Amino acid sequence: MFGKLFGAKSSPAKVDDAVRYFFKFSLHLLTREGDGPFNLSESEKYDFRNRYIAETGIENYGVMFFSRIELEATNFTNHHLASKTTFKIGACSDPVIDMNNPTVLEVKNYLSTII
Repeated sequence: MFGKLFGAKSSPAKVDDAVRYFFKFSLHLLTREGDGPFNLSESEKYDFRNRYIAETGIENYGVMFFSRIELEATNFTNHHLASKTTFKIGACSDPVIDMNNPTVLEVKNYLSTII
């Protein structure tokens, strides 16, 4: 946190991990039943986060890191639901994230400023 206050940047690997988690969480939200807007309970987020960490071997960056990404991914997903453009989420991230896709690059640039 103090690094962000004094101009330090997150490592590229940490930002890439954030992007992968962001889109995996977004895709998870899209598997929910109903028309949205979606918002998971804290226990559902906790379960998803721990399962993701175990399955991918990603470093556990802490609750604040993951919670911020979950919040942003939820807002992003609900925006695309309202705009009826959820196909863009799948097109750039399912089955593998295309790190050169404009949507992914936009998310990556944004996440690099907040983590």
